[in-house]
Amino acid sequence: MVAVHVAAQDDASTQAAIENAISAAPPGLAENATILGFPAEDGGDMVVLREGTNGWTCIPDWPVSPGNDPMCLDETFAQWNDALAAGTDPELTSVGLAYMLQGGSDPSNTDPFAMEPAEGEDWISTPPHLMIVFPTPLDPELFPTDHSYGGPYVMWAETPYEHIMMPVAALPHHE
Repeated sequence: MVAVHVAAQDDASTQAAIENAISAAPPGLAENATILGFPAEDGGDMVVLREGTNGWTCIPDWPVSPGNDPMCLDETFAQWNDALAAGTDPELTSVGLAYMLQGGSDPSNTDPFAMEPAEGEDWISTPPHLMIVFPTPLDPELFPTDHSYGGPYVMWAETPYEHIMMPVAALPHHE
């Protein structure tokens, strides 16, 4: 991930961002992950809030979305995320994993570049989940694209950014 290294800060907002970011993954993984924060200005690079040692990167809640959606990414998923941010096709050589144990809010299940839901649509709220990316396209016969059925599904199907969303908690209407 592209990030600017900053001096360690002890202010409350930095600590709150770190705590939020590490809530995305199991504690044993998150405690040694690099923590990135969002840039102060649009278009800026992410900032390193804490250096890690295990190859995982955690990012706090996306401020644009209405929900709490921090995430922790392995190195492959971080490459995928960088490609998405740059609008380039990911060039993966292995499977990548990401945790979003606080759940997530997405503007679209079909458009990876949507910054808000289409007119008349709502944000998609997803319960706690794992995300999995693959170096090859997914077979559309293997998983549905319906985010509301309660099981694994493909998000952003048939785009270079398609990935499996694997819920680890029930949707509210499935409890």
